[in-house]
Amino acid sequence: MFDKMEWYMKHAKKLDKKYYAKGESIYVLHRRTLQTAKSIIDLINDIPADDLFLELYMLVKDKEFGSFVGRYQYVLEIAKEKPDTFAEQLYEFYLKMSADIKKNNYYQGFFEFMSYFQNEDMRAMDAKRQLVYRAYVNLLMNQTEFLRRNKFELNKMVAGVTTKGELIEVDDICPSLDFCVHEIEHIALMTPDKLTPDTMLKVYAKRGYKVNSWEDTEILRVTQQLHTNVVAYLTPYINEFTIDIIPQASFSPVLREYLKDVPVLVKNSDAFKETLCHRRKTLSANGLKIHFENSTFTKDVLLKEIYHNGAIICLYRIETTQGETAGFYNTQTKQFVSMFTHTEEQTTLLGNYIENTILWCYAAFVGSDTSILPTAASYNEYLSDPNAEITFTSIGGKLRVPTETKHIRTIAGDDRYETEVKHISGYIRKLPDGQKASERAVTLAQSLGYDLADNETYVQPFERSSWIIRK
Repeated sequence: MFDKMEWYMKHAKKLDKKYYAKGESIYVLHRRTLQTAKSIIDLINDIPADDLFLELYMLVKDKEFGSFVGRYQYVLEIAKEKPDTFAEQLYEFYLKMSADIKKNNYYQGFFEFMSYFQNEDMRAMDAKRQLVYRAYVNLLMNQTEFLRRNKFELNKMVAGVTTKGELIEVDDICPSLDFCVHEIEHIALMTPDKLTPDTMLKVYAKRGYKVNSWEDTEILRVTQQLHTNVVAYLTPYINEFTIDIIPQASFSPVLREYLKDVPVLVKNSDAFKETLCHRRKTLSANGLKIHFENSTFTKDVLLKEIYHNGAIICLYRIETTQGETAGFYNTQTKQFVSMFTHTEEQTTLLGNYIENTILWCYAAFVGSDTSILPTAASYNEYLSDPNAEITFTSIGGKLRVPTETKHIRTIAGDDRYETEVKHISGYIRKLPDGQKASERAVTLAQSLGYDLADNETYVQPFERSSWIIRK
């Protein structure tokens, strides 16, 4: 019988002896990798080897992910067959894969690969298959630790790729938090006699966290995990034009303190997804902002559309009295992604609020159902927030980077000029009298969920470059 705890303790002690004195960043990165190995072993331990190998094959047999599939699948097979080898070699595997991804600029391909398993994990109904998806997700999420420009900048998170193929990083919402956990475990493993009742308080205080109980540390852990998961799920869709979708503030996981303030669902809202299959217009290039005044819970919503893998994706960020969270809605598959889906009852209530608030905002502005309007009265037909005053503001103008930095590319071979690259979002436009949209434009619009009038056409997103003289 395989003893998971004995296996973990053995490798934790070996790692601590070898790396603890080599510097905090080196030690913590090794520790994060071991924690990932442990999470994978926990997930697949009770799955018979033959069943696991079959699931690993079936999950990706018809998918086009190139060399990623075989290499990561092999690692999960080793985890099952040789858990000691898995723990000892996982760090080196991550190093080799990150070198390959960086050298060949495979960032976007890797993020698409990870996104596939994240989305399937949310949809999976079979318990065993979901465990395998989750093991894949854990394996891939820790790979991003090694994709940073400097892998030892542990308080940075990989968040996306610019349209030039450059990696985007953001700050961790709870910097150095897991350093505390690893230090306490190190003391317990190597010098247990030094553990005192106030060890936890001192370790957390050293890194700027005031805690009074283990419950406080768990709240911090969940807060960070929520933000980490949001960033990970958004990564395939984040570039320099959508970076403002990433939450700037943490979201409180202590539902008991505010659940009474969350607007509750009044009636079934299946109409939202239906009308969003027949949209009459696009969002403006820089998105749509919806402000809630006097709401019991909601402050602001930001929506942005992107064209991704043949579908229109609506990205959202919602700011509430308890912080911010974000996610996306795929208009083709009707998949709504938030971090509060398919969990315990209280969290499901929060998830219902987020999904229906976002889809109402989106449907009220672009949908074809004239009974869903951008008014407070319409919102209260679906969610109860009677005092809320709601204002929609379309963020027009040319597509721009939220940081206000221009997107410049240098022209090789001529140092006098460079190109300024402008990305034009897809949009619906009116046609001159007597003209009709091409069959291709109509077909494309229909495939993306747009209903065109007889005098309208759909223009795909495109990139426009202009030569400018260097200043």
